[in-house]
Amino acid sequence: MRIEGFRPQLDAVALQDLRQRLARSRVLPTDTDAWERGAPEHWLAQLVADWQAFDTGEFQSLLDEFSHMRAHVGELDVHVLHQAGAGPSPLPLMLTHGWPGSFCEFLRLIPLLSDPASHGGDAADAFTVVVPSLPGFGFSGPPPPGGLTASAVADVWNEIMVDGCRYDQYVAHGSDLGAGVTARLARKHPETVVGIHLATPGLAPPPKPWSESEAKFFGEVEAWTAEEGGYAHLHATKPFTLGAALHDSPAGLGAWIGEKVRAWSSFGTDGEPAFARDLLLATLTLYWATGTIASSLLPYWAHRHTRDDSLSAGDPAATPTSVSIFGGERVPFPKPPRELAERYFSVTSWAEHERGGHFPAVSEPQLLAVTLRDAFRPFRASR
Repeated sequence: MRIEGFRPQLDAVALQDLRQRLARSRVLPTDTDAWERGAPEHWLAQLVADWQAFDTGEFQSLLDEFSHMRAHVGELDVHVLHQAGAGPSPLPLMLTHGWPGSFCEFLRLIPLLSDPASHGGDAADAFTVVVPSLPGFGFSGPPPPGGLTASAVADVWNEIMVDGCRYDQYVAHGSDLGAGVTARLARKHPETVVGIHLATPGLAPPPKPWSESEAKFFGEVEAWTAEEGGYAHLHATKPFTLGAALHDSPAGLGAWIGEKVRAWSSFGTDGEPAFARDLLLATLTLYWATGTIASSLLPYWAHRHTRDDSLSAGDPAATPTSVSIFGGERVPFPKPPRELAERYFSVTSWAEHERGGHFPAVSEPQLLAVTLRDAFRPFRASR
């Protein structure tokens, strides 16, 4: 384990190539502006135009506002954003993103957590925030062939926090793929991970019998998967075939990621996704400039092709677990019942919100900040 300072930089050659490819984009003609068959022509053409006008220099300046490190863990190189807390005794907090996200989805949330006194909160609730980029995402190096399971990533994360950052104990939050990693942190490293928070976690079917609410939930999951889950099946079965297309075409990359961002976001009062356009463009630019879209698909492959990667039901981890169920997406996700979560976790708090969607750090950063402060306040007394 070795950690060193690091300045993440957008590759100038890749950005120049991006501008040229965007200018030559062939946007697929469609016969509708509806979304039932995927990204429509008018929306995608506007996204390409907005991407051409995107200020990458301003994005680079935003990245430079934060403190970054590179952690060398065995053969892995992991980009880590590390923001010191401004308070009397900041609690170390690890945040883990998912797909098609990145560490960028936490950039508005981080100041609320690291310096709460400057944002209407109490300095006593300050966190030192640690945000690693998943292997194969963004400025992190590639994973091993075939990718890493959530369980393997959890081991790497704990090593970064304990051996690299020298934290004896810490708390953790995750959503999407990050929720899977965070769940395994609690199960595998209870001596150092004293509490976790999960945002709308995905939960596998436990052995039957199921309760009525559990049966209803899994019926909804089956229907959602049939209509909306094709992306995950493709990621898990032919990631390099899809990756070849997305790696070569900015318009294709924008359609693949942009459609999910729009479908999975909650919506504002203006009827638009509560996911800022500049953040979407920054996310697309990050994937393109680092050439990591294909490797970002590998967690799905690793999960499908690794035995015993799922959490076991009926043996909940002892680590106190707070769960928030966020809603309001254009394409609603099935919402798991608490009793199902209690098969896997020691649930200490449970909240359901009609807003926040799949990206609560983006859509509702203030709500998520307050949620995390409340969830982890009990663990400060022992520090």
